Amino acid sequence: MSRVSTSFDFIVVGGGAAGCVVANRLSEDPKVRVALIESGPSDRRFPVNWKTSVPIGNVFLLPHERYNWQYVFQGGAGINGREVPCPRGKVMGGCTSVNGTVYIRGHRSDYDRWHAEGAEGWRYDDVLPHFKRHENHAAGASQWHGTGGELDVQPLKEPHVLSTAFIRAAQQAGHARNDDFNGAEQDGFGLFDLNQRNSVRLSSSRAFLHPVLNRPNLTVYDESTVERILIEGQRAVGVSLRQKNAHLSLKATREVILSGGAINSPHLLMLSGIGNATMLQQHGIAVTHHLPGVGQNLQDHPTVSIAASNPGAESYALSWRTAPRAIMSPLRYLFAGRGMLASNAAEAGGFIRTLPELEHPDVQYTFMVGLKENARTLPRRHGFMCHVSLLRPSTRGSIELQSADPLVKPRLHGHFLEHPADVETLIRGVREARRILSMPDMARFIGEELAPGSSVQEDGQLEKYIRAHTATVYHPVGTCKMAPASDALAVVDNHLRVHGVEGLRIADASIMPNIVGGNTAAPSMMIGERAASLILES
Repeated sequence: MSRVSTSFDFIVVGGGAAGCVVANRLSEDPKVRVALIESGPSDRRFPVNWKTSVPIGNVFLLPHERYNWQYVFQGGAGINGREVPCPRGKVMGGCTSVNGTVYIRGHRSDYDRWHAEGAEGWRYDDVLPHFKRHENHAAGASQWHGTGGELDVQPLKEPHVLSTAFIRAAQQAGHARNDDFNGAEQDGFGLFDLNQRNSVRLSSSRAFLHPVLNRPNLTVYDESTVERILIEGQRAVGVSLRQKNAHLSLKATREVILSGGAINSPHLLMLSGIGNATMLQQHGIAVTHHLPGVGQNLQDHPTVSIAASNPGAESYALSWRTAPRAIMSPLRYLFAGRGMLASNAAEAGGFIRTLPELEHPDVQYTFMVGLKENARTLPRRHGFMCHVSLLRPSTRGSIELQSADPLVKPRLHGHFLEHPADVETLIRGVREARRILSMPDMARFIGEELAPGSSVQEDGQLEKYIRAHTATVYHPVGTCKMAPASDALAVVDNHLRVHGVEGLRIADASIMPNIVGGNTAAPSMMIGERAASLILES
């Protein structure tokens, strides 16, 4: 890659959804020296390059600790003490290299709420230009979309027959068709827009970093883990990182920008002495700045699934019945960009209001064209799943240190379903999903309901099932809350500057005061775009 220096104007920690955007924008000025540091490997070397190119290639990355941080939410009372996996991408591109490539911004009211609660300048109308700036929307420019940007947003070339049947069934159930969840309205059902280009996964790295790697003022460190932020007085002046068996210190003459995500960014702050002083002292860490909000306000989307068998074997699975299709799939993908390898599996879905008086959808459905029961295995039997996700949970979790050793993972407390309203919403969401699946266009593909199962009908039975099986859709946010200093949980101000520490900003999903109603990759890239603008304007 480009030449190596140990002194930079800006150091960006984390090459994920937001970090790649920040590094791209800051290095546009040839007079500015930028370093981007990523713990995981490059996505340009074999075999990672092809695993991060094929949309379904994430199944070959998520099982391995080399590419996945493999965090875990500790079990709480709301989920019967069960641990819940929280995979996070540990590779250039971060989670955008291992996710479902779905492009959802959230509801406009999410951002208006941020502003109303003290994050001035983050209304939907304020952030929309930053979404549009890097967007290249397949349908062209509009009030809602941009063209000519680095990030392609396009529909799947060849939707699966089950995905289109699911959408028709939702319409038969009385729901609207929605061909643009990021447009005027979010409610309804349709195919998701994806971050793909010619049926190739377009991660944040591939979109924003690969085209500018030849810039002489941009230095990229991969397989390099930042262990501490270097602080002099109350100012961040650089970072200490571990690269294989060597330790390096890099100096930042202007700013350090954390883009490690909702787990790694607060973890690094705490390791560097920024956080709750009592907890830091318990682990023998010298307190640089008492900031009790660090690691608090953790949110994710609790999700429970309906699974059904598919006797006709239309769904994706590794079985003898689909062997001819599987044999042909590499050729179809290579020459036409179609078929199983081009699918992101989560092709269709929708947003509903489970109560008529709600101001915005409170449940998201994600329809999976295979019986994929976790992120680490390929399906062996034919079926499909409908994920039912709670968009705005009532509870908040936290992240805490287990050790001052940077190699020891922090402990995650999700506190999922510890408010009865959250369970009630999911029960309503499951009931409506069942009604949609019972419509004629879907019923003809279903053999039996595998989960929760036909015997689970009463509210009490559904609650028991939900508490026993709720996981998440891997959208942790909120642990470095953007809020005024008067907020007890505030970590960054509305310019993303860490309260009480100069020369230090955060640009990733951890700054979200409240989780958005939808997938979090697109908002994270927007945050990176907005952060770069704020830095360059300062």
